Amino acid sequence: MALLRIFPAMTLALAGAVSAQTRVDRTLSIPAAGSPAIASPHAAVIAPPPQNMPPPPPASRGPSGSYAADAMGATIVAKNADYETTFAIGAPVPPGASISNVSWKYGLSEKPVGFEAILCWNNRERCWNVTNNASGSTAAFNGKDAARPFTLHYRVKGGGQLGPPARGEMNQVIVTYDLPG
Repeated sequence: MALLRIFPAMTLALAGAVSAQTRVDRTLSIPAAGSPAIASPHAAVIAPPPQNMPPPPPASRGPSGSYAADAMGATIVAKNADYETTFAIGAPVPPGASISNVSWKYGLSEKPVGFEAILCWNNRERCWNVTNNASGSTAAFNGKDAARPFTLHYRVKGGGQLGPPARGEMNQVIVTYDLPG
């Protein structure tokens, strides 16, 4: 009893722990043999780990093709002016070919503040902002006619002088397409 007067908070804490332990024991107890097991309706089914199976084969696609087009980029000499690089398709693309991927690469001697770059298909019918990625690839043009040309549009937004010109470097698009059939 003297301990209860000296450590009343500890005694209450121990009593709470015993109560909590009893609750845990009752909740996690295993039913005796022969008694029905109660399954929770929210129980998760855990599947066994996969057994070193090979990856599935890639989905078979029909015939495909591609072309690469290179063009020298424009040199930017003024703000708020449009600059365009046109990519000529050098080889004939079969009729009905549809784009399955487009990769691009562009370069400038330096990117001025306010610089924007937009890659467009078929005279700006569909465009993709590539300002923050000087190279990459996209599926944004998938399904479009692969025989239509791409253009790259540059612009520097803002007021005041540009400073030294930003010289365009070699730009490239690679268009991968699926053949009809």
